[in-house]
Amino acid sequence: MYQIMQGDCLEQMKSIPDGSVNLILTDPPYAIMTNKQSVWRSGMKPINRFEEWDNMTNAQYYRLMYEFGKETFRLATETATIYIFCACEIFMLVRMALEKAGWYYRMPNYWHKTNPAPVWNGRRPQASVETICMATRTKKNTWNVQNGGLCHNLFEYPIVSSSIRIHPSQKPVNLMGELILRSSNPGDTVLDPFMGSASTGVAALQNGRKFIGIEKNDDYFASAKKRLGETMVQPQLV
Repeated sequence: MYQIMQGDCLEQMKSIPDGSVNLILTDPPYAIMTNKQSVWRSGMKPINRFEEWDNMTNAQYYRLMYEFGKETFRLATETATIYIFCACEIFMLVRMALEKAGWYYRMPNYWHKTNPAPVWNGRRPQASVETICMATRTKKNTWNVQNGGLCHNLFEYPIVSSSIRIHPSQKPVNLMGELILRSSNPGDTVLDPFMGSASTGVAALQNGRKFIGIEKNDDYFASAKKRLGETMVQPQLV
């Protein structure tokens, strides 16, 4: 079962009852794609470094995360966890915003991309890691990990292939599924307020969870609606 809403997540979340969501798993803007000058490569498609939805200052980003943190704290159950994907360079802004909003900070998790984009300019490593900020509403969060609860905070998955990618920052379904299995139970409600193409929703439905998604962009909302409808008929393993 799933419910999707179109609009600004800070407004749409007001309709979700207090203490009704078991897991928040989301991939908000990173506030890093602000350079309007593309990287041009000989004979190849240019690399876009600007997205309107990502164009904000660090101060604007912090305010967004703080308001977002307050609203998700209200609607979370006592055993809820929140996972927020973020760029490594702004991780502390996410942590500070969540803590100020009332969340109990746990630790960073890391997605290691096994096929990161190559470096075209500059003498530096490939950007192969994204941070996932983890916090819980209380210290008694749901934790479904065997081996006495021991596991690593590193997840290794490839970037979604460009041939099937809908959203520029689309996350692997199996990665979202692993986080969902760790921090929720069958029948629980998973919320993604920055739904994008609904990878979180697909993973939630595939693993027997309910899903609530919110997306502002018309095109991504339409794609997410189609993708979730197809998942209800035949699960996608992307």
